[in-house]
Order: sequence, then C-alpha cells, then structure tokens
Amino acid sequence: MNATSTLPRPSQTSSNTRATGGEGISTSTKALGALAVAHGLLAFAPVAILGAAIGWPASLGAPAAEQLKLIHQNAAMVTLGYTVYLLYSVLVAPLMIGLAARVWGTLAHPMAATVAAFATLSVMARSIGIGRWLTVMPELAAQHATTTDAAVRADIERTFSAITSYGGGIGEVLGVALFMGVAMGLWALGAWRAVGAHRVPRWVAAGAGLSALLLLGVAAPTFGAPLAVPMAVAVTTLSVWTLAVGAWLWMERR
Repeated sequence: MNATSTLPRPSQTSSNTRATGGEGISTSTKALGALAVAHGLLAFAPVAILGAAIGWPASLGAPAAEQLKLIHQNAAMVTLGYTVYLLYSVLVAPLMIGLAARVWGTLAHPMAATVAAFATLSVMARSIGIGRWLTVMPELAAQHATTTDAAVRADIERTFSAITSYGGGIGEVLGVALFMGVAMGLWALGAWRAVGAHRVPRWVAAGAGLSALLLLGVAAPTFGAPLAVPMAVAVTTLSVWTLAVGAWLWMERR
C-alpha cells in the first residue's frame, strides 16, 4: 500500500474550520499552536525561578553539601520551581500527540502511535527525575541542616549524590534526551514527507530534525559516544523551535 494512501485528502479538513474567502483557521490547530507557545515559554520559567533561588542549573555541579544547604535555605522556591518544571514536562505528551495527529491525520498510523509512545515515555522518565526534588531531596536537606554529626552528614551527602545520579540518568538521559530525541526524530521524518492537508513547512521539519540530533547527542556519552552536546544547547534549541511552531500553527491558513 502506498505510504500516503492512509492520509486524509486535503478536502477532509476539520469541520471546525471557519471559512473566510474559502480559507480559515482550524480551531484545533490554533489550540495546538497555543499549547506549543505555552510549552515553549514554560521552558524558561524553571530557569528563572530556580536560577534566582539556588543558581540552577549550574548548582547541579556543586558539591552535595552545598546543594543540600541551598535546597534547605530556599525550600519554598525549590518546590515552586520544580513544580513548574514538572508541568512543563507533562505537557510534552499532549503537545507531541497533537503534532503527530497534525502530520499523520490519525494516531492510528504506526508512526504517529510511535511518536506518541516515545513522548509518553519521555514524560514518565522526566517525572521520575523531577519527583526526587519534590520529595526525598528536601527531606535529606532538612536532615543535613539539623544534624551536627559529621558521619551522619557524610552519609546524607552520599545518599544525595547517589539519588542525583540515578534520577538524572532516568530523567535527563532517558526522558529529556533519548526518548524525546527519538520522538522528535520520527516526527521530523513524517513532517518532511507529509503531503496535502498535512503538509508541513520544510523549516519546521528541519528544525525538528536538528532538535532531535542535539537531544540524542546529549544522551550519546552514556552509550559510549566520544562527543557530547550540552544539555542547555539542546533544550534551548527545542524551546525556540516549539515557540516558532506554535506561532506557525496559530497563524496557519487551512
């Protein structure tokens, strides 16, 4: 069967389209655009909140004792910042599912379903990684601040470092980088080949492909690759792309 035969024809656009001289803007497309813009903007909120409170993300490289002190001293802002970060991460799933439906016309298409699956895996992994900052880390920080026993403090610091490595491996390497990179890469391939009513501008598809490569580059060293892409570069590129795609979807004539 022809790969494009399952795609709806251009005439099969949403019944929600408002006609204006034979053209209109799909209500569902505008909603997806608004979601993309909101998601892109939310990416910068945790940096603003946590950056002001504890110097995040640079603070993640500080010694465990210093991080624990900062978390305890700024507990409320840490909770707020990571709550916003969790919201941003959860929105990955509906955004990618909507974008998959935009390209393939239905989530029943194998590629669309695969994109949705990897986006969901990304959210699950991110949530595990972020969850540690909302649960166990503040508790460790409080215990570290209230004990004067050097041996106990050392044990807490070792526990903190171990949980950080474990949570970071799941949340950042798998969630932010690998699973999201695969989802973006598959979407970029579908967007590049989309036709008819589901056609996507080349710059949108190319930007998605670039974002996918950068995200996969973040995860690459974990699997033995000698070259690493800085997380900040990959995430910033993805956020800028998301904002641009949101603006395009909002203004798209259908």
